[in-house]
Amino acid sequence: MNKHIAAVVLGSAASMALAAPAPSIDKTYSRYVNKTGAISLPANIQQDWSHLGSYVVHTSEDGKAGIDVHQVYTQPTSIDYYRKHQRFPDGAVLVKTVSGTTSETLTTGKVNYANALKVTFVMVKDDKNRFPTNKAWGEGWGWALFDPTKPGKSQTTDWKGEGFNNCFGCHIPVKQNDWVYTQGYEDILTP
Repeated sequence: MNKHIAAVVLGSAASMALAAPAPSIDKTYSRYVNKTGAISLPANIQQDWSHLGSYVVHTSEDGKAGIDVHQVYTQPTSIDYYRKHQRFPDGAVLVKTVSGTTSETLTTGKVNYANALKVTFVMVKDDKNRFPTNKAWGEGWGWALFDPTKPGKSQTTDWKGEGFNNCFGCHIPVKQNDWVYTQGYEDILTP
């Protein structure tokens, strides 16, 4: 009898742990951003966050050199807010993982699927201009790049940096859309 009760209690505890809600936006600045504006990489996004959408990106102009998969996640509360207001709320966190792909022919045809993580980008919505002297923050967002070979610290020191750290250069085409590419998320963001 005691073993049965213990099994039920353990099973209930495990179910509650698995059903833990994703972090909400009201804790963003204590959980993912420190007092100087350094952004940390959220954990378990694939398990605990909402998947906004994916982009398949050809990594050369001719489309032959390779294909990357960009997958974007956010907190469920950010999606609810966006559906009502058509913009992301203060404290929203967008996380984009970029993975290389492997190609093979299966019974369904030639496929490409994500393999090794190349880089992770994080954007944090900041309507209050909390970090005016931190160059990784600008135009209402905090910007961060995380290299999987150097975990734990954003590589972004200036959102108008160079290479992968030129957040500005990649996002300038969507400046009028609050700096966010949302066309890949219409099914989720449309009320």
